[in-house]
Amino acid sequence: MSIPLGFLWGIPWARKSEEGKSEVRRILVGLVALAAAAAGGLVAAPSASAAPAGAYGCAGSEIDTYNIKDTDGSVWGTIHLYYSSADGGTNCAVNVARKYSGQRHMIEVVISDGSRTDADKNHYYYEYAGPVSLNKMSGKCVTVSGWVTSPSGSKSVGDQWANVHC
Repeated sequence: MSIPLGFLWGIPWARKSEEGKSEVRRILVGLVALAAAAAGGLVAAPSASAAPAGAYGCAGSEIDTYNIKDTDGSVWGTIHLYYSSADGGTNCAVNVARKYSGQRHMIEVVISDGSRTDADKNHYYYEYAGPVSLNKMSGKCVTVSGWVTSPSGSKSVGDQWANVHC
């Protein structure tokens, strides 16, 4: 039985980096999809608007979302924030493009606790940036920020949410 693999590019996990190299996630997702198809099942991609735990490589439960809006109110991206009690409490974030999704453009996400930062910046993706995470976060506040830039680079929209989920 022949299984077309072109559908994998629609899965948010199957993104390409700025160099155009396929990421390991694409291969893993492809193998999982093939195994499920061979077993008679079908692996469904997570909806970009309803991200289940682990949908973008973050462990734990989604605890919040933050829309990155332009001045006209249009949503350019959504930051999904996750929390897991593992490793002293782990916060993890991804920025999922809403505007220009499927087109190669710069998408960025940053997470910080005031003294430590993890960032996925200055990279070109098709669907989302991240995951970025910090451990040992139990009892600490987290700051998340993100940006989405038009494919031409002519406009960038970003925002920051400071000291949330303490």
